[in-house]
Amino acid sequence: MTYYQELLQSCPPPPSGSPFGKKQDGYDARLVQAKLLSELMRRRRPFCFLRMGDMELAYLLAQQEQRLDGIDFRDGPTSGTQAYTNPGLSADRAERLRTAYEEANYVDFHEGNWPNEHLVSKLTLKRAPDSHRNATKETSLVFLTWTETEFKQYCSDRRIGFAGAEARLLELLSQTPAFARAAAAYWPENAEVFYHQVRNDGRDLDANLDMVKQDLRQFVKAHEIDTLFLSLGGGAKILGYELSRELGICCFDFGAMIRALTYSGCDGNRMARSPHSPFLFRIPFGIYMEALEKAMPNLAPAELLAKAHGQLLLELMKKEIGWTSVSWEFDFSEENVSAFRNAFQEYRKRYRKLFGSSSATKVERAGFLHFCGTHKLTLEGELFLMAFRGKGLIRRCVPRFLSRRVVLGKRRGLASNSAA
Repeated sequence: MTYYQELLQSCPPPPSGSPFGKKQDGYDARLVQAKLLSELMRRRRPFCFLRMGDMELAYLLAQQEQRLDGIDFRDGPTSGTQAYTNPGLSADRAERLRTAYEEANYVDFHEGNWPNEHLVSKLTLKRAPDSHRNATKETSLVFLTWTETEFKQYCSDRRIGFAGAEARLLELLSQTPAFARAAAAYWPENAEVFYHQVRNDGRDLDANLDMVKQDLRQFVKAHEIDTLFLSLGGGAKILGYELSRELGICCFDFGAMIRALTYSGCDGNRMARSPHSPFLFRIPFGIYMEALEKAMPNLAPAELLAKAHGQLLLELMKKEIGWTSVSWEFDFSEENVSAFRNAFQEYRKRYRKLFGSSSATKVERAGFLHFCGTHKLTLEGELFLMAFRGKGLIRRCVPRFLSRRVVLGKRRGLASNSAA
């Protein structure tokens, strides 16, 4: 069991069944908090807004308890049906991360996220006296409400930058008519927008952290960016804080909201599903995958299939505008299933040639077919699941049958010897 799993087991189960609770709980208070955050972002330079994700919280608690050797920071497996995440930081980054949280202008401790509600009190931080934070559990997770209600107005007439593993994808999607229609209520019309795809598409973040920082410094200076929206896991906390101070700008720990703007089922730097998915609007599967292939042309066939499968499963997730759902919260509503089936037809046309192209694609495809069969979404999925279960039955029964044959044979042999 990992240290993170130990922490989760120490928490009582979430009362609503969902780790993020319900959007309407505390919504009015979050609206007020979102307006306050916008005012602070307009008035103060430098300014840094950070969020305490459950993985970063576990990381800092591990540092306190000298358990950082149990923290995983690798890029993770390839799986379009299974979720995976970690802060992306090795133990060497602990002091920089702690400093960022202690000195940032505003920290949202995310008590609205089930583990944080029970674990934040265990964390010791020496916050600056003039700093801000969410006052209550109800005013946490403000980045969801802020993006829904404040982002568009705040960004108007500003020079803003998006940096992350999904930045190039967002740039390409933002040029499509489908995005313009879907994002009209949220996307700033009068902003000057710039995009920076972080090196190596965000992979090997820990090893590349300071080179990524230098790249970001040059990006901000070259475009005279006023506000940087940074989506880079645990690295966004460190670099957002440090760059805000060094360059005198506003840095916003944007995190998963770049996936809401791109309607992405997987983190840009990973080949597995995201652990949670904020929702604002849908992007059609074909348009999304066309942009993804251009943004990340070097994906291996199995990686591309995993991204496609993550996107298909995103169609089936529980959705509420301005809120987020964790990876296992599916909603097989008529609307979601219809969107899945439309996307599935496009998926078969685009990627059929990859299904059996390597052992890795076969494994990835099998995981997807198993999911489809389990939830009766496609005929081929149901046939796959029947064959899978049939093979399992044979594997269980044949050894028993052979064992019985051996025992029976021995008994007959004994009986023959006795008769002789």
